[in-house]
Amino acid sequence: MQKKALAHLGYVVPHLDRALKQFQREGGKILIPPIEDPLQKVKVCLLQLDEIVHIELVSPLHPDDHPVKARLRRGGGLDHLCYYVENLETALLLEQQQGGMVVCPPIYAVAFEREIAFVHRRSGLLIELMCL
Repeated sequence: MQKKALAHLGYVVPHLDRALKQFQREGGKILIPPIEDPLQKVKVCLLQLDEIVHIELVSPLHPDDHPVKARLRRGGGLDHLCYYVENLETALLLEQQQGGMVVCPPIYAVAFEREIAFVHRRSGLLIELMCL
């Protein structure tokens, strides 16, 4: 498969500002400050922990209409793994050939200024693919 590297771990939180303060108290450094993404209906920010791990905090923009509703009903927390890929369409095709189901076709991610897509694997893992 043409995945290049782990980009970040996605972590769903009900309130981004509160979670951001907690992660900062634990040593998190802001790489991308909080930004609203109206296309995905979420607010996100990217942090660096322990010099190597990047965490994307994701919270809903609107209380009733957002893609992270199911994860928040289960208390939030670790949501997805994000990989950099050279070609999004090729990576999606490979994921589908291995039994993955595309749950979010390619969409522009405001925070990262590039296209992303999401695949739900049979194992239960939610994978985000992000163009280099």
